[in-house]
Amino acid sequence: MMERALQEFASGKPVLIHDSLSRENETDIVVASQFMTPEIIKFMRKNAGGMICVTIKEKDALRIGLDYVGNMVTLKDRQLLYSGDVKYDQTSPFSLWINSRDTFTGISDIDRAATIKGLSSFITRIPGYNGTAPSAFSKEFRIPGHVPVIIAREGYFGVRRGHTELSTYLMEKGKLVPSATVVEMLGDDGHSLPSSDARKFAEKHSLIFIEGSEIIESWSDEAHNGNGGL
Repeated sequence: MMERALQEFASGKPVLIHDSLSRENETDIVVASQFMTPEIIKFMRKNAGGMICVTIKEKDALRIGLDYVGNMVTLKDRQLLYSGDVKYDQTSPFSLWINSRDTFTGISDIDRAATIKGLSSFITRIPGYNGTAPSAFSKEFRIPGHVPVIIAREGYFGVRRGHTELSTYLMEKGKLVPSATVVEMLGDDGHSLPSSDARKFAEKHSLIFIEGSEIIESWSDEAHNGNGGL
């Protein structure tokens, strides 16, 4: 299923990723950020219902001045930033919410697609800024915005096994820009959509459904074979 998922990503199509029964037990609709369009944003918000986020590798985030929100915000009561009691993990991937400076309100399908595709493009240009990436980033994007940036932990699944890492790893493995756009699928009962229903959705729409365990196994094999798990 891995190769089929990578092929779908490379053609700009959505793929459904289920993390695991023992974690969030959620399925996300995932798309390669470089292929984002307003039509894809519309598909995600109408068929998933969760928060549409864009991922970035930790190394790239730090090079443009983005950090985890808990490290960036100064509050008198630091307890507000404590996330160690998250029920499904020990860390949060969230950074800041951004808008492209070319957007209007930032929330429309057109605006969010522009922000996401703009970030993907910016990531490819980071090496050419020679240390000035934070300044260049601030010229293209503003906060607060309507697209949450989530950071994939360095080391991927040796550190964290969320959709942020699962999706970003697949982008990198597929030699795409290492940024994915993800959104949780929710059910009409107010809970996360059961994976059985997510599978049915995938079949109905001719989409690939892949388990996080298969992705992590691929990463482990690469690490074992000396590729460092990317």
